[in-house]
Amino acid sequence: MTNPQDSTTTKSRTLKYADGATQFRLRLITSLLSHRPLLLRNIRSDDIDSPGLHEHEASFLRLLDRMTNGTKIEINATGTQLRFKPG
Repeated sequence: MTNPQDSTTTKSRTLKYADGATQFRLRLITSLLSHRPLLLRNIRSDDIDSPGLHEHEASFLRLLDRMTNGTKIEINATGTQLRFKPG
């Protein structure tokens, strides 16, 4: 009989989305509640004037970071890719 706490049977899988900031807050909250890492790519990568995260999205990330303990957030230099690991 397998143990449900066994790391091989409960291995965490990253939620991956390549369609940018679509449903941004919903995806972050889903990741947080399910304790699964999140990878968002192509966040406004085709927008020449202002690619990447907007200020209100960055503010929401700061709020989640302050409300949780141990959350890791990585944003690339252009802001078009986000890695979120809930704490």
